[in-house]
Amino acid sequence: MKDFIKYQIEKQSLSFTPENFLGLSDTENSLIVLEVPLVDYTLTDIARLVESNNARVMNLFVLPVADGNTLIISVKLNLLDISTVLMSFERFNYKVLHYQMKEGVVTDTHKERLNELLYYLEM
Repeated sequence: MKDFIKYQIEKQSLSFTPENFLGLSDTENSLIVLEVPLVDYTLTDIARLVESNNARVMNLFVLPVADGNTLIISVKLNLLDISTVLMSFERFNYKVLHYQMKEGVVTDTHKERLNELLYYLEM
């Protein structure tokens, strides 16, 4: 337990880099980067939208923009397919700047579906 706490403290005390902001760890399968006005930022609303889509927030970074009125928020999730979470953010007028998912099942599934659609259209 002490090793885990020590690791977490060391991890948080490292200098903040873009790789930390946009990188995914072993427990994180996807990433959403949001731009939110400071006056509209509520962590509970973001967590509610994520969790209403059967996802869990694995990591969250908040980066204030130089203007002082905007935040860039990096939300790392445990889901492979985040399309429902993205639609929820869109529905509640959150500006999604970037998103990514780990390569694997989702990418292969999308490719299979696209190939099936193209096959169907050629018939």
